[in-house]
Amino acid sequence: MKTMVFIISFMLMISSCKSQNEEVGEIKSINDVTNVDFTGGENILLDVRTPEEFNAGNLPNSININLNSTDFDSQIKELDTSKTYYVYCKSGNRSTKAVQKMEEMGFKHIVHLNDGYDNYKK
Repeated sequence: MKTMVFIISFMLMISSCKSQNEEVGEIKSINDVTNVDFTGGENILLDVRTPEEFNAGNLPNSININLNSTDFDSQIKELDTSKTYYVYCKSGNRSTKAVQKMEEMGFKHIVHLNDGYDNYKK
């Protein structure tokens, strides 16, 4: 009887550990960052402002996909979900929405530049 209780307890412990590990594997990497050094590396900078705002000034080597455009979702779906994206807008409001949408689309690594482009101009 004691052996049977031990085996059942052991099996329950193993299955609960497995569930915890599976949950950890599903956690998405999202960070709020106010100051980031973008020099070097393979950072993918995603500017979600309008093309007019983007053309008036942007972070070097960033790509522009306007959050408010009707084809935002389809443009985002073309990106590689396994890469890391640094997402920004003017002040952080639109980029917050973009990060949420990207999470829903399965992106694993997103760094939110929560103070936006205005903070980096200073």
